[in-house]
Amino acid sequence: MRWPIGEERVNYRVTVRLDNTITGIWVGSPVPDILHRPSRHGNIFLHMPEGRRIGINVAANGHLSPDGPMQRSLDGQDWWIDMTPWLPFEALDRFTLVMKIGSLQVFESHASPEEAEASYKNWQSVEAAEIRPPFGRPTRLK
Repeated sequence: MRWPIGEERVNYRVTVRLDNTITGIWVGSPVPDILHRPSRHGNIFLHMPEGRRIGINVAANGHLSPDGPMQRSLDGQDWWIDMTPWLPFEALDRFTLVMKIGSLQVFESHASPEEAEASYKNWQSVEAAEIRPPFGRPTRLK
């Protein structure tokens, strides 16, 4: 996560519909101090692998929402609205929980398959789910 006077690595979850509409942003512990105060159009960005980023607004109640559409840059210089389907970058030491909930695709990154399965159990109305390991075949949960 980057803002005009700082940068911090964070754990995050982004829910993106198949039409690239961002429906949810969640940042896990430890939460950077910049997210503890309301900010609208504050140049706070969640930078993701593959040159993608999302501008973030922080509501008074701490709720995070996108400040515009997801953006992308191939060379790190020019940003434009990302119209390509979004798939998360798969880290070599992380397990990716992938779920289909209605018209939403949800991707979560976890340290272990047990952690991913525990997270899956907290979601409702999941139509399909699998855990993708860093290497090998995915494990289907539903």
